[in-house]
Amino acid sequence: MAAYAYTGCRTSRARAARGQGIEVWSVDNAGSWRHVQRLDGLVNPSYLLVDRHREVLYAVHGDEDYVSAFTINPRNGMLALLNRQSTEGRNPVHLCLTREADFLVIANYATGTAAALPVRHDGSLVPVANLLRFEGHPGPRGADQRGPHPHQALRVPHTNRLIFPDKGCDLVRIVDFDASQGQWVAGSQTWIQARPGSGPRHAVLSADGELLYVVNELDSTLATYSLDSEGGCRLLHLCPLLPVDFQRHNQAAGIVLDEGGRRIIVSNRGHDSLAVMALDSATGVPLRTHWVSTQGRTPRFITTDPSGCDLIVANEDSDTIKAFALRGMPGQSAGGLPRTLAETGSPTCVAFYSADCRTDAH
Repeated sequence: MAAYAYTGCRTSRARAARGQGIEVWSVDNAGSWRHVQRLDGLVNPSYLLVDRHREVLYAVHGDEDYVSAFTINPRNGMLALLNRQSTEGRNPVHLCLTREADFLVIANYATGTAAALPVRHDGSLVPVANLLRFEGHPGPRGADQRGPHPHQALRVPHTNRLIFPDKGCDLVRIVDFDASQGQWVAGSQTWIQARPGSGPRHAVLSADGELLYVVNELDSTLATYSLDSEGGCRLLHLCPLLPVDFQRHNQAAGIVLDEGGRRIIVSNRGHDSLAVMALDSATGVPLRTHWVSTQGRTPRFITTDPSGCDLIVANEDSDTIKAFALRGMPGQSAGGLPRTLAETGSPTCVAFYSADCRTDAH
């Protein structure tokens, strides 16, 4: 069955970007990519999401204030614009669907809000139904922490509970959404207070939903929290994402939990590495860290391919998409050098679609 990859990027002069739009690639059985389409004329289609139930791709436009929906042609993977809607906030950076895929939730980084847009049966978007404004005290890092800056919208599986790592206020916010009413549940918001100046960016949940792993962008650490069904939490572990002898500037970025739940992988922009951490089988906390070069500059985004065999890395400042065999990571059987899947300007996200295996960007 044919599979397709979609790469988002930055395009604007303000970002000194080289991207030209959303790129579409066919993926063969060996995992090689072939370019099939470019949607140009788009401004910073920086984060992508493929709907699991409909043949639709959503893209937020970084530094702007809108989101686009595109239909996917299942015969060739090509995209066509379905519609666009305002996000009612600046610099949308991440998005997810609610449990029944009836709302699209978007994190607006610059204006510190979360927008919920109803989704029609065909995947097209309705104007924002509800806007949640976050409040809080800025962290100590000046320009990076001017106020609430939600950097991700992560849904807890089988629920409509949303997690928003807030880089600006050093918080991980947890809030419930009532899809039947199209509203955020009043009084449901709780939060985790992160270390001052840490800058929570992205997170993943363990398979059982009992552990939350949070990448702190600004101090390059990984925090492990325990969660309960009522939204309570406790810090279990905090570990550095850099070698002790690395003293230059770094910003931690993407995070992946491998399919077996045995390892966490985080990308480092500056050190230009993957921090690969084995997890304790009893507690789930990281035991040790190995570092692997990303073979490129500024690995902004990582994900797994639909097979779960390869880790896909988008090196934003060297314009490459690389594939690392997960079995070749430290602690596994030997693997070769990473493969270059594509050369494309300023890549910031990769999402996949196939008729028999549909996956979202993490």
